Amino acid sequence: MSYDRYVAICNPLRYSLVLNKKVCVLLAGVSWLLGIIDPLPIIVVLSRLPFCSSREIDHFFCDFMPLLTVSCGDVSKVMTIICAEGALIGITSFVLILSYSYIITAVTRMKTGLARRKAFSTCSAHLTVILMLYLSLICVYVIPTPDDNAHSKKSVALVNTVLVPILNPILYSLRNKDVTFAIQKLFSGKLQLLKMKQ
Repeated sequence: MSYDRYVAICNPLRYSLVLNKKVCVLLAGVSWLLGIIDPLPIIVVLSRLPFCSSREIDHFFCDFMPLLTVSCGDVSKVMTIICAEGALIGITSFVLILSYSYIITAVTRMKTGLARRKAFSTCSAHLTVILMLYLSLICVYVIPTPDDNAHSKKSVALVNTVLVPILNPILYSLRNKDVTFAIQKLFSGKLQLLKMKQ
């Protein structure tokens, strides 16, 4: 998404040439492939761990960190893989998202305020979702917490698994004029109904 926004704002006349169907399929395919390959080493090592304590996982879904807490084996190998993959994927994603610095530079050079507002509105939805996703991932997987505060990580994990996917289409659809008009009409109708009741 950040590359798409970069091309749309910094090279708008070349957008259809740069982001043709082949490039879009390649970007989506690489994303899906990485999403499949990334957890495989962790899954393989986790499947070989002994689980001798409670088989009840104190979490909303079967995530690898709660699995590590019920394991009675040596989890150092899994933690090493998690840290190495997290650093690799995190740094790579961060570098790709840094393309927003080029976008911000290009936007600040725009002559008219309307053009700047339009460019920032193109990026704001994506940046909001990315920030929410990264902050929740950092809170769940990077920041250590004592065992008695583990329930707070469950709440933050809900942001990552429920709130971000729900907000994603909402934030992107708010840029659609028909959707914005329908929302304004809905709220204005409810306001009129409240005034009539008073």
